[in-house]
Amino acid sequence: MFSHITVGSNDLDRAIDFYTRVLGPLGIVLKARRHQPERALFAHPDSDVVFCVYRPIDGRPATVGNGSLVGFEARTRHQVDSFHARALQLGGADEGAPGLRLHYSPTYYGAYVRDLDGNKLCCVCHLDE
Repeated sequence: MFSHITVGSNDLDRAIDFYTRVLGPLGIVLKARRHQPERALFAHPDSDVVFCVYRPIDGRPATVGNGSLVGFEARTRHQVDSFHARALQLGGADEGAPGLRLHYSPTYYGAYVRDLDGNKLCCVCHLDE
């Protein structure tokens, strides 16, 4: 369904370190770092769908979108817990501790954080454990 999802960063090196360490346990790796515009592309090794982190092309500071969220799928609830803990250890902000969100579904186990630029992220496991 998606080709890519993009968030902006004002410090790409810091963002690459953050996302490499937070997404690695989910099997998501840095696939490429490109220039013009400067960006980092993250994905599962066998996927063409990418999560992109860009310095804004227009040269203005990156800002967050109200109501915007990027959700990453986990295979286990433990991965959700690890995503949340690792993001906080690296300086991310808590936006919702790991737990069931029964208002979404009986098996929706998710956690919410903000990255170092303020982008809102979610990690969710849809499996009943």
